[in-house]
Amino acid sequence: MPHVEVPDIPRSDGLRLPAERTAVITVDMQNDFVAEGGALHVPSAASTVPVIRDVMDRARQAGARVAYTQDWHEQDDPEFRVWPRHAVRGSWGAEIVPELTPKPQEPVMQKPRYDGFYGTPLDHQLRVWGVHYVVVLGTVANICVQHTAASAALRWYDVALVEDGVSALSDFDLHATLRQLTFLYLGQVVRAADLRFEPRGT
Repeated sequence: MPHVEVPDIPRSDGLRLPAERTAVITVDMQNDFVAEGGALHVPSAASTVPVIRDVMDRARQAGARVAYTQDWHEQDDPEFRVWPRHAVRGSWGAEIVPELTPKPQEPVMQKPRYDGFYGTPLDHQLRVWGVHYVVVLGTVANICVQHTAASAALRWYDVALVEDGVSALSDFDLHATLRQLTFLYLGQVVRAADLRFEPRGT
């Protein structure tokens, strides 16, 4: 089997974002992906829950916006030709895990495909909020996280990905996602402890 060398991936050791122009987007942290017994369980997803909750709580306290994407499929969704049935509308598997329950004012974008912007009002909502900086975390790295982050970048948002708040099915998939984000979309990779949300006037 050929050896694949991972290119150097730049990481930010101190990212500070203005809270009033920043949104945190949590991608697909749903029972079917995170919980034991989920239809498409990602073994490392549960370990990211405390990290994601910490980032969201700090964002809220500073006045940044928080939004969610939620994989959401009909019973006969054509995506089930690619993947086993998952995240069916109204099912337990489609629910966001209890530890990350959205606040009443936080929008949940129910999406039919991998990209959180496809078929949802996410871009409209971010522009209404006056957002320029988008922080992405969640699951799965090289699928819905990558497509959502890429779609944000293609709309000229500045994108940061929280490395320890993203889960993948393999290390290769995670590193491929980080490489694409930094190389192709000029996004930033940061660990949660190195991310700060600056309230207005600081």
